[in-house]
Amino acid sequence: MISNNGGLKMGKYTKLLWDVDETLLDFTAAENNGVQAVLRAYGVEPDAEKIACYSRINDSLWKACERGEITRDHILESRFPLFFKELGVEGDGLAAERLYRKQLDESAVLIDGALEILERLSGHYEMYVITNGVSKTQYSRRKKSGIDRYMKDIFVSEDAGAQKPQNAFFDYCLERMGHPALEQLLVIGDSLTSDIQGGINAGIDTCWFDRKGTGDTQGREVTYIIRALKELEEIL
Repeated sequence: MISNNGGLKMGKYTKLLWDVDETLLDFTAAENNGVQAVLRAYGVEPDAEKIACYSRINDSLWKACERGEITRDHILESRFPLFFKELGVEGDGLAAERLYRKQLDESAVLIDGALEILERLSGHYEMYVITNGVSKTQYSRRKKSGIDRYMKDIFVSEDAGAQKPQNAFFDYCLERMGHPALEQLLVIGDSLTSDIQGGINAGIDTCWFDRKGTGDTQGREVTYIIRALKELEEIL
């Protein structure tokens, strides 16, 4: 919420829970670079079709993990073997995973307006990262991107022992935060199945970052929808 003098006028929220990938950082760009590096290491020329194949396999595994059907470790151990099998490539899937992870650790491509909105909100709100993934990678990317200086803490699924949207993940976050009142919190993220459903499950208001502008909430009762990060100021 913008006051008449151009500053922030505080509303009911005091703590913002930020997703990272595709909300603050461009994970698609990082993923593409990582997959290309892996393919070239195994003598395969990357193209859009191969990268889309990897994304399809990876996304299906993470969705299964969100549903509690498989573990995070299973994803990391199986996605490149499955990818290589589909491409007909001979290669060590676990070595490919290590190479991919190294590339990912070095990537920190920001979403347009990310640092600007964090700068505007800093000092007015307590801000936290809530993210699925590998702790080492998420800490590295957060630091390299510069978003870490705005965050009070970071909560990663690997540390929590549970994934968004599972209640156990949000229970872990709330405990680490000192059990604040839920009405003070707002979850901000791009994923309906992970961020938004997780917030709904936990009884926390949600802000869906609808970057593609589809407007399709897939039947979920989203509290707010934005298409650009700067729109968040009007909500707050």
